[in-house]
Amino acid sequence: MSEYERKQNVESLCKKLSGRQNCFKKVNTIQEATTHASYIVAYNIAKNNKALSDGEFVKQCLLQVCDVLCPDKKNNFQTVSLSRKTVTSRIGAIDKNLTSQLELKIGQFKFCSIAMDESTDINDTAQLVLFIRGVDENFEITEELACMRSLKGTTKGYDIFREFQEGRLTLKVPITNICNITTDGAPNMTGKKSGFLGFFNQNYPGNNVVFLHCVIHQDALCKSALNMKPVLDAVVKLVNTIRSRGLTHRQFRDFLQSVQSEHSDVLYYTKVRWLSVFEHVWQLKDDIVSFFHEKQCSVECEMLEDTEWLSDFAFFTDLLCHMNNLNVKMQGKNQFIDDIWAHLKAFKLKLNLFAGQLAKNDLSHFSRLNSIPSVNEEKLKNYEDGLKKLHFEFERRFQDFSAIQTELDIFTMPFNVNCEAVKSYLQLELIELQSNNHLKQSFLNMPKLEFYKSLSKVSFPNLISHAQKNSAMFASSYICEQVFSTMNLRKNYFRSRLTDENLASFLRISTSHFEPQYKELLKMKSQFHSSR
Repeated sequence: MSEYERKQNVESLCKKLSGRQNCFKKVNTIQEATTHASYIVAYNIAKNNKALSDGEFVKQCLLQVCDVLCPDKKNNFQTVSLSRKTVTSRIGAIDKNLTSQLELKIGQFKFCSIAMDESTDINDTAQLVLFIRGVDENFEITEELACMRSLKGTTKGYDIFREFQEGRLTLKVPITNICNITTDGAPNMTGKKSGFLGFFNQNYPGNNVVFLHCVIHQDALCKSALNMKPVLDAVVKLVNTIRSRGLTHRQFRDFLQSVQSEHSDVLYYTKVRWLSVFEHVWQLKDDIVSFFHEKQCSVECEMLEDTEWLSDFAFFTDLLCHMNNLNVKMQGKNQFIDDIWAHLKAFKLKLNLFAGQLAKNDLSHFSRLNSIPSVNEEKLKNYEDGLKKLHFEFERRFQDFSAIQTELDIFTMPFNVNCEAVKSYLQLELIELQSNNHLKQSFLNMPKLEFYKSLSKVSFPNLISHAQKNSAMFASSYICEQVFSTMNLRKNYFRSRLTDENLASFLRISTSHFEPQYKELLKMKSQFHSSR
């Protein structure tokens, strides 16, 4: 064979080798792309609280769309694995990826706080939810689900403390970084001896953690301060009379349609939406009376024709509307602890105002009660006393906030605080700050965190640290309650077999602000397969 022929042979073999290598690369690229696609679908299933089996439905839709748009690519779509088992596995991997991102963030926190609450799922398993909120040196705030811990036995203070410790250690949260723990105020949380608070203080004596208990449970507050039970029971009975009998319910809806009512039905009572039920019944009261009179069952609605009972009903509905407005404000996003405390203080002042006005027969802020003709003075006195009791309940339940009033004032309005009234380590820096007109102008023109971020770390280290601490605090545990709503949606009567581990993955993905790192997930999967 001549030299030229040998050269031609070598070139031919090289081309064949290169072709085979490109073929392998193409196969690997397609496999990686289809795996990436299955991760994306699994993530969206979890993010939107869809069923695990929905992956198979999504694939069926994709294949049919592919037949229309790009039939030549159908084999690629066919290899995207979206079985229930695969989707479950992908969601678990994404959960771990999001957790690792959170761990990295926790390592950067200057301060952090924990919001925790406990609720029971459809299988009567107590689920303890912990959220973490932290701030780094650049005042970047991170708020994420730390963990969900399943309590298989009792839910006493020690059980909660044990699960708190395990969750904290898993995420490597330094106890010295925790500046605040916020709970819903239940006895197993707040008990000073046998509650979570007691066990925490026993294990960490001398800690500087601020404990807050802040959720406005309307039913608990109103039942403890006001005699609402007779009115509540009557409304529930009335609604059940209409809703629980199929024929009566259908006739009632037809009646509302015939009289062209604004509403098409009356809501069932639940603890979550009892304000809505009260409002609906109030707005439909005349229609309800007409309906039962037409059916010759006036005894079912006799209380709606009793002025004394209607006065109570109107008062409680008006008051619940005011409390609901407070709840909406407190559940707003991106709020600091001083914002929540401002809402609470404002509502306490409103209660005082309401009580004073009722004493003068002024019903300006109770429109429904004002529509009742000639409410007697004894009733008004009872309502006034009820508002005073409710004010006392607010004072008692939120006294933890009053205890840190000065700390909050330093954070909220540092230029107005009396330097002699603050802790010594902040006094000199506060004097320097208050004496600087340029900084005073900056404070007025900049968002709060931006102002503290702009301060010199050399001149104001303690004030900066104080601001970081306050901005890291959870003012309420509403965020936990919102997760429980997701939990009940996710694990319901039709999906009761969902494991605690899978439920925790769903909750993390559906609430997280982090995005999955798909490159890392694909890399880990590739390493896993190569090691087998």
